[in-house]
Amino acid sequence: FLRGEVAKDPSADCREACEAYLDHASDLAKGGASGLDDRIPISKVFAGAYHSFILTKYGNVYSFGLNNMGQLGVGSLDINHTGVPQLVTALEGQNVVELCGGEHHSLALTADGEVFSFGRGDNNQLGYDDGTDQQLEPRAIPALKGISVRKVSTLANSNFAISKSGDLYSWGFGEMGQLGNQKAGDEASPALVDVPSDQAVLDAASGAQHSVYLVMERPD
Repeated sequence: FLRGEVAKDPSADCREACEAYLDHASDLAKGGASGLDDRIPISKVFAGAYHSFILTKYGNVYSFGLNNMGQLGVGSLDINHTGVPQLVTALEGQNVVELCGGEHHSLALTADGEVFSFGRGDNNQLGYDDGTDQQLEPRAIPALKGISVRKVSTLANSNFAISKSGDLYSWGFGEMGQLGNQKAGDEASPALVDVPSDQAVLDAASGAQHSVYLVMERPD
């Protein structure tokens, strides 16, 4: 397999395939490889409206589906759509633990609580507050720097991030009030949602034009 991949593309990054092979070879040596194969082990899968992500056991991210706005995060629009998972090289080494996709944009969350966005941004869904309307590879959201985020979620064109301390942030399209920002308008970057000070947000979920939050009372 590796010989074939290198023959097709001498610059191919085959490190992950090598790691999978070494794990498999180790299991064989221990006599515990019954039923095993050489495929890359998958940890989690995530889906947006028209695109999907695979998170592997080794922390690498693969994307596939529609890429008309850069929502696959592969750094180019040369591939408009694909059914073949593509390695998102910009997220290598970032220790990604969660991904989510909107209609034409995506978010990635790392174990350190950093949030990256990519894809379409014409409704401020990227959260950069600098007028970027398209991002072809993952870029950290400046307003969330220093905030330890534990969960992210998306609507079609807007997003939520929940911090480990129970604070809720929203940004993107908000014409119908779905951002919880007490106005019918967009947020260009993550803004703290005004939740009662004695409550911590545990979860946030979204429909097409509305949102719900799960909260608990903060301990005294």
